[in-house]
Amino acid sequence: MKKLFTSITIATLAAAVLLTPPATASAQDKGPDKAGEKGKGDEKKKAGTLPFNGKAVAVDKAAKTIKLSGEKARVVQVTATTKVLKDGKPASFDDLKDGEEVSGGYKMSADGKMEATVLNIGKPAAKGDKKKEEKK
Repeated sequence: MKKLFTSITIATLAAAVLLTPPATASAQDKGPDKAGEKGKGDEKKKAGTLPFNGKAVAVDKAAKTIKLSGEKARVVQVTATTKVLKDGKPASFDDLKDGEEVSGGYKMSADGKMEATVLNIGKPAAKGDKKKEEKK
């Protein structure tokens, strides 16, 4: 009888061990830790294009820079690779005048400057206006 009881106890314990899921998760199962997330977010910001918009309060044609309105006097650098559009059509940096609304995207350069990848001159078309133009 004692032998039967020992066998049943061992079988029950073995079944419990085999059928119980692990109490701890492996490192692969866990999401990235907070420090890892912060580092990855910084990389995305550096690699990705960020938006800008405002009024061009000062345009320097020689230096190819635009000083934007606002509390932070942001300066956007226009490069040879910047795609310039005015009212949705190709244009050049020389078409920009002081006081015009501008928007677009930029990337931070290695020396910390805001380099424009796209520069839109003029107010962006309202979403409703685009839909009306597509229907025509």
